[in-house]
Amino acid sequence: MLIRSQVHGFKNKILKSANSLIFPQWDLVLPKHRNILAVLRSPDGASMVPASNIVTDAGDLFYAQLMAAEATTNTFTTHELGSAGTPGKAANRSGFTPIASTQKVQAATYPKTNDGDADNTGAGTDIRTTLASYAKGDFTAASITHGWVTNPTPGASEALLTGYAFAATFAKTANDTLKVFVNHEALGV
Repeated sequence: MLIRSQVHGFKNKILKSANSLIFPQWDLVLPKHRNILAVLRSPDGASMVPASNIVTDAGDLFYAQLMAAEATTNTFTTHELGSAGTPGKAANRSGFTPIASTQKVQAATYPKTNDGDADNTGAGTDIRTTLASYAKGDFTAASITHGWVTNPTPGASEALLTGYAFAATFAKTANDTLKVFVNHEALGV
C-alpha cells in the first residue's frame, strides 16, 4: 500500500492512499469509499472517527428500488446515534441503544453523489452520501459507539438502511459540533 499523503486539519493522524484511509491510532485501514466518517469539532480542534457499516437487507431493497426507479418501501432519511448495538444484514432499530436527541433528518441538500464537503474524505463520483449535522446544543453524550440510518419517527423495530460501529468510543459535549457522513459506493458487484 503506497501512502500518498496525510489528511490535514484533524487532531488525530489520518493517512490516505489511492484506495484507503489509514487511522494509525486504531490500527485501522478503511476502504476509501466505503465508510462512515464522524467529524467532531471541539474548541481545541477537529477529530475524525471512522466506522464500519453494513447495508441491511432492507437497505439492499431500498437501493434496488431506486435503481429501478420504483417507489421505495422505506425513505431512510433519519440518522441516529447510540451507545450500543449489533450491526448486521437482518438488523433493525431494536438491535441498538439510541442516545436521546440524536434523531436527525439528513441535511437539506443530501443525499448526493460527489459530495463537495471538504470534511468528507470518502466522497466520490459513484458514492451516495448522506449527512447528519449536529449543532452544539443538539445533544451531549459521554459514550457514542454506534449509529444507523432509518425512517422518520422510527418505531422500536424500524427498518434500517445501514447500521455501523465506530472504531472507538467518543464523546460530544455542549461545546462540540458533529458531522456524520454515510458513504455508500456503487461497486457493481
